Amino acid sequence: MLNKFSASAKLYLLLFITAVSIIALGLYGISDLEEMNQNTQKLYADRVLPFEQLSNVRFAYTTEILPMAQKVANRTLSFSDAAKRVKQAEETINYNWGRYRKTYLTREEALLVKQTELTKQKADEQYAELLILLTKKDNNALEKFIQNENYAGTAPFTVNLTHLMKLQVKVGKQLFTENNKIYHTTSGRFIILISVFLAIALLLSLYIIKNVKTLITSTLKANYIIKASEEKYYSLFEQASDAIYVVNFKGYFTQVNNSMCQVSGYSREELLTMNIAGLFNEELLKIYPLQYMAAKPGDSVIAERKMVRKDGAIIDIEINGKKFADDRILVILRDITARKAMEAELTNAELKFRTLADKSMVGIYIVQKGKFVYVNPRFAEVFGYEPSELIGREPVEAIVHPNYQATANENIRLRIAGEVDSVHYEAMGKMKDGSANWVEFYGSRTIFEDEPTIIGSMIDITERKIAEEELKVSEKKYKLLFESNPVPLWIISKEDLSIMAVNEAASNLYGYTKEELLNTSVKQLRPKEDWNLQLLSYQKQITGAVDFGVVKHLKKDGTVIYVNIISEDILFEGRPVRISSTADVTEKLKAEELLKKSEANLQTILNTTDTAYALLDRHLNVLEYNDIALVSAKREFNFDPQNGGKLFDHLPAERRAEFSGYINNVFKGNTISYEVTYDQPDGGDIWYYVKMFPISNKENEILGLVLAISDITERKHAEQSLQQAYERIKTNIGFIRGMIWKQSHILRSPLANLKGLITILQTDPDDQEILAHIKTELDRMDAVFIEMAQDSSADDMNY
Repeated sequence: MLNKFSASAKLYLLLFITAVSIIALGLYGISDLEEMNQNTQKLYADRVLPFEQLSNVRFAYTTEILPMAQKVANRTLSFSDAAKRVKQAEETINYNWGRYRKTYLTREEALLVKQTELTKQKADEQYAELLILLTKKDNNALEKFIQNENYAGTAPFTVNLTHLMKLQVKVGKQLFTENNKIYHTTSGRFIILISVFLAIALLLSLYIIKNVKTLITSTLKANYIIKASEEKYYSLFEQASDAIYVVNFKGYFTQVNNSMCQVSGYSREELLTMNIAGLFNEELLKIYPLQYMAAKPGDSVIAERKMVRKDGAIIDIEINGKKFADDRILVILRDITARKAMEAELTNAELKFRTLADKSMVGIYIVQKGKFVYVNPRFAEVFGYEPSELIGREPVEAIVHPNYQATANENIRLRIAGEVDSVHYEAMGKMKDGSANWVEFYGSRTIFEDEPTIIGSMIDITERKIAEEELKVSEKKYKLLFESNPVPLWIISKEDLSIMAVNEAASNLYGYTKEELLNTSVKQLRPKEDWNLQLLSYQKQITGAVDFGVVKHLKKDGTVIYVNIISEDILFEGRPVRISSTADVTEKLKAEELLKKSEANLQTILNTTDTAYALLDRHLNVLEYNDIALVSAKREFNFDPQNGGKLFDHLPAERRAEFSGYINNVFKGNTISYEVTYDQPDGGDIWYYVKMFPISNKENEILGLVLAISDITERKHAEQSLQQAYERIKTNIGFIRGMIWKQSHILRSPLANLKGLITILQTDPDDQEILAHIKTELDRMDAVFIEMAQDSSADDMNY
């Protein structure tokens, strides 16, 4: 039956049977592959992606949340950086957990997810509390948080995540088993079908081969096919993007394509008349001599050289030539000027990198396959090595202190494994002599020469670490000084007027506890009517310590006190704050008020008294005086304290020495008093009572003296008048004594006579003569009394 078909038909039949067989096998395979593909999609979408999402959640929780409190407590991380990382980790956890919840969940997996949700809620509460503590920057609360039971062992949330990840692996393994079963089943069936179709094809092919031999004759007759092929060759020759030319054994061009004309700048006609040497000048031929004559037939020559274009430009070319048996040479030429420029730029860039790296003050390193492949001089210098001593060595063992080798190894592993792209951490280094230093590493992962590579930089931070330790000591001293200072001290945020720090003296003065004051507004210490003034004060920028004077404050119980505020603006934990001291001057102001009243009363007394008072220092400068003292000084000595000078210089020369002696005696601690008189221009005189007493301090050091001067002129005049009256009295008393003596003698005679007559009359009361004599004597006494009365009013008796 097959004999009726032509050879071509038989070939087509063979091709048809083969195609049908392949299509049948393909359709059969596609159905099984479709099933395997669906399983694979399930494996990826429902197991691999969820595994990745759960891994991201666990990694963010275990590395960016759980250890944050301890890192801040160890001061390896600041509060602000830790808070930022916790927020980022929280976003990562919520995003990946939400995406995972949307994937397909088995019944067992859905139950475990509900349990994990409960532990996640507790974990959310945990890092929400941690975020609050980091924001408040409360070290004490952070220490309590670290001692929480969550740090006692593995976190429940982490345990549940691990179970879910294991469940993904378990379900994925089941899908893998199903795919493997499909694979083996399909493979067996394919072998059977292929064997059947191969047997049919072989039998049919053997039969057809016999008939194909007859085709050879007819094929020879089809030379036109070769011509068509040549035409295709010429078409390919002309349309090729690379320059192609053929030269004979003398070097003359026999064929050139359009690309060759474009590269050389010559036309086809010009090139076909030229020798290949015409494209190279003498200098280029000396450097790159032509070698086509030395080549053997069948040999290929590949080389790079320079060629001169028609316009004189020299370009870089790459040639690939082959010599034929007839000594013709076919050459494919490519313009590589741009590539050479790129290579030159690459070489220049590498030279710049080498120069920059070798001269850099920052350590630069490259690690491949776990060893240093490059370190710059600065990197080696930091650890006491030469670069050649480190290249080829393992980085961790060579330069990292044993206490930090585990951390360094983990950071290298994470980058090599592609889990992270870059790291930044501090570690204690190990120098060549065994001593330790501190370094800061920055490193990134890249692929260099098809090999995972770590490229990074390093900075020596030993001095910074020493400074940080000194800063910690300084901070402790500051804190001790701040807390134990007897003066109330405050640190107030200028942004919201919240109290950031306060010492015991402040809380005791105002009646609050420190906890009541912290993070509350300082406005509560001022009356409401003063709040605007207070706000304006905090809005001002001050440099250095500024005394804001005395302001009114309120204690917790509402008691009004007056404090003197001294403040200065500084930066505290990166925030603008104002540190202030508040000295209670309430009692001082009361005492000053009383003192002012006392001074006013004293001045009133001094200015209303008739005694002149003056306060002089040891140099006899007048410090204080009352009004009458000023009047007396101007009147007696023409001295005005406002004009300067000393009172001592205005004393009369004859009294200055005596006054100096008195002052020296006062400065020895004695009190001096004396009376002095001054002659007046009108011929009279004026008398003063002078008293001087020393002024000393608690150490009995004499600081000056008080001079009290009283005008005693009237008293002195009164004393003189009394003295004159006394002298007159003495004179009158003498006169009276003489008069009394005289009168006593005059009166004694009639009195004696009267005594005798009375005695006689007692014996004879009727004796008239005796009575007449008594009458005569009485008259005599009466005359004496009249004379005494007249003498008492005489002009020579003065009183």
